[in-house]
Amino acid sequence: MVNLEKTGIYLAIRKDDERSDIEDQLVLDGADVSSSASASKLWEHFQTRPARFVITDRRFGSEFDGMELVRQIRKNYQLPHVYVLMRSRMGQLNEIREGLVAGVDDYLIYHPHNNFQIRSRVLVGLSWLTYIDSFTSKTKTAAA
Repeated sequence: MVNLEKTGIYLAIRKDDERSDIEDQLVLDGADVSSSASASKLWEHFQTRPARFVITDRRFGSEFDGMELVRQIRKNYQLPHVYVLMRSRMGQLNEIREGLVAGVDDYLIYHPHNNFQIRSRVLVGLSWLTYIDSFTSKTKTAAA
């Protein structure tokens, strides 16, 4: 069963104060959190030590943004499933659609920053990971 205390959560949040707030809240909840100010740095770290949960901003002001991070995760890490929560200040439907098509599991439009929303979305994501893992483990057991 996936739970907050045993799940690695990676943050790619551009603003230092928001990244710190989210990281502090998740650490207080018992999560193992690694954070970065850029999607490209997080991707470098992810390749060395993959996580099950990623929270990323949509925009970083570079070509390797949150969308590219999601594309790389989905291309290179199919199983076990990595849950991706993308944050954006923009509520444009085409951006939300693009994110969902790329493989984003949850899309949070935020302003102002709200730790309670992030925490509740993480708990929902962990429930989904538990659900997905229950099917994956049944498939492995049936194949054995």
